[in-house]
Amino acid sequence: MIHPPRSELTALTSLRGIAAVLVMFHHFMNVVLKDLIDASPTRLIEKSYLWVDLFFILSGFVLAYVYHTTFQHGVKGRLYLRFIQARFARIYPLHLFTLALFVAYETLQWYLDQLGVAGMDNLYEPFTEGQSRYTLLTNLLLIQTIHWRAYWNEPAWSISAEWMIYFTLPLMIVLLLRLKPLWLGCLAVGALIPLILIESHFGDLGLYFAGWPMLVRCFCEALLGIIIFRCYQQGLLLKVASYRLLTPVFLLNLLILALPGPGVPSVVGFVWLVLCAARLPQSQPHLLTAPLFVYLGKISYSVYLTHWLILDIVRDGALFLSGIPAHDLLSPAAQASTFVLMVIIVIGLSDLTYRYVEAPMRARLKP
Repeated sequence: MIHPPRSELTALTSLRGIAAVLVMFHHFMNVVLKDLIDASPTRLIEKSYLWVDLFFILSGFVLAYVYHTTFQHGVKGRLYLRFIQARFARIYPLHLFTLALFVAYETLQWYLDQLGVAGMDNLYEPFTEGQSRYTLLTNLLLIQTIHWRAYWNEPAWSISAEWMIYFTLPLMIVLLLRLKPLWLGCLAVGALIPLILIESHFGDLGLYFAGWPMLVRCFCEALLGIIIFRCYQQGLLLKVASYRLLTPVFLLNLLILALPGPGVPSVVGFVWLVLCAARLPQSQPHLLTAPLFVYLGKISYSVYLTHWLILDIVRDGALFLSGIPAHDLLSPAAQASTFVLMVIIVIGLSDLTYRYVEAPMRARLKP
């Protein structure tokens, strides 16, 4: 059962948008507006950092979907370079643009500090700590995941991890396209073992740290994405992962996140969810084919890379003006209003960066 290549799998685009928005919600509530997350009756927002794992699984699946015919006869030099160029065009221009915004914001703080403006004493000294010249260099090179904490644009640690994994993906695609179903199943189980060990040792899958474990996390989940592409391509597991199960599987994933517990079960749930969503026919009416969610999927990369700047401004603004963190300064009602305003600003900013930075630069640089 071979599917025609390269047609957009709309449900996966929508899933990416939902994931980016929930990661944004997690960051806003967990870092700045903490009363909102404390008031939540479930763990859904608190554990929504795990939607980043969906990104890695989607990357493996989508790149295998797009490039499996390109590399079916092996990884050749020219095709490999075109693959890397296409990946660079996809992620680097927007990363560089948002990093420039962070540098401009840090420069503004440095200027105000030089002027001795009241309130600057409440903030870290500019161009120190995590936002130093050294970490700026590693961010420019997209290798900041080597640090044990992400710096400058915090969510970009995963973009760094993904960029480094890209160099191995063509070979992974070639090898996995040749495996029989039994070996694919064994490899899928094997890919979960490092994630279990990471969570057992550190207590989570990367909530407060980066470093080499995140490269392992990215690699294993991209591997899982390629494996489920094989299932999609060959029509495997149709009885347990059909598009008719998409809605209950999606709700099950939300339930797993809402309940206390480890993160690895969510990774397994995301694998199941992606395979069901990939099989949703384009013409089938569903929440994941609704225009709003498809639109969020289109701008999801921009949402993911721009929202931390707004978070930084709100967090620093409260300290600058009052010396008190935002969650202590604002009432719960004011925090809820601030949250809504922050989300609106991020969506508007992301629409602009998608239209005028991400999409045109990708089109210009892509081979």
